[in-house]
Amino acid sequence: MHADRPPRRPQPPVPLPVGARLGAFDVRALIGRGTYGLVYRVWDPETEAEYAIKEYLPAMLAVRDGEHAVAPRSPDDAEAFALGLRLFVDEGKLLSQLRHPSLVHVYGAWEENGTAYMAMNLVAGRNLHDTLLARWKSPREATLRAMLDSLLGALDVLHRAGLQHRDIAPQSIVIGPTGRPLLMDLGAPRRLAAARGVTGPAGARDGYAAVEMYGSGGGHARGPWTDLYALGATLHYMITGKPPAPSLEREAAAALAWGPAAVLRHSLDFLALVEWMLSPRPQDRPQSVAAVREALAGQGLPERLQPRLGARLAVQLRRHRRWIWLGAGLTLLAATAAGGHLLMTSELLPWNRPPA
Repeated sequence: MHADRPPRRPQPPVPLPVGARLGAFDVRALIGRGTYGLVYRVWDPETEAEYAIKEYLPAMLAVRDGEHAVAPRSPDDAEAFALGLRLFVDEGKLLSQLRHPSLVHVYGAWEENGTAYMAMNLVAGRNLHDTLLARWKSPREATLRAMLDSLLGALDVLHRAGLQHRDIAPQSIVIGPTGRPLLMDLGAPRRLAAARGVTGPAGARDGYAAVEMYGSGGGHARGPWTDLYALGATLHYMITGKPPAPSLEREAAAALAWGPAAVLRHSLDFLALVEWMLSPRPQDRPQSVAAVREALAGQGLPERLQPRLGARLAVQLRRHRRWIWLGAGLTLLAATAAGGHLLMTSELLPWNRPPA
């Protein structure tokens, strides 16, 4: 009987207490909790400024041992925990060398308390998901293009350094005080989950994850094209209010079904670019940030996705149908008035007058 029960989820790790010393920082509050770690708001007495610190603490692999220390849950979990810790520290050190206005600034990573920590800027603002939920309205295409350009710049910096984000979604993009999007959630946790074949919330994020992020990836390698799929899914969310169907459920040749609102509000070329980024098969997607930028400039979109003349004319007719109907109505009214005037005029002609 008990054997049929699903395994229990491990209890969430206990956070560090407020006031705990963490490197040169004092912990002030817990501000984030995820499957693979905790995020704290901390205070640096030397600079008199607040920062954010991510603690590597995967709930399925580790526990809080006492008030501060972290330890693997069991000897069987020690190897996976150590692998994640090493990835976390190595990427933190590499990320500290990268700079872009749409990439959250990471100061570095270090080991302490039996685990690892990553210090970064404390960013004010709400994530993209919460921002759109607060007042749902699909942004205009010009806004989407500007946002895409900023995020492509951040991805380009990551990709040139040999890194991929692998967890792009509306929840991992924060809209800063100036309106600029910032790419957050840097660090190795979800990449470690994907490498271990974990699917679901801890590994691939349904709707935003490419097929290669699930399990063994079906033999497909992960690369820059993996991030571009997730970025395309995020654009789909901003256009329609929902992510596309999970990549494993989508047919390779099936076109996206854009609703009337999306077609009327956005150009067919921009929707075709999003569809290209969302191609289920990795080889069918843009392979680099440069390829997406070329398509944004009107070049390089695959022939199979380029909107046909008939589709463009149909959209123009739908967009301007009110003016077309108004013009037709005015033309009919003018024709009727002209006909009436001609009839009245013809009755006044001498040969049309009745005999006296």
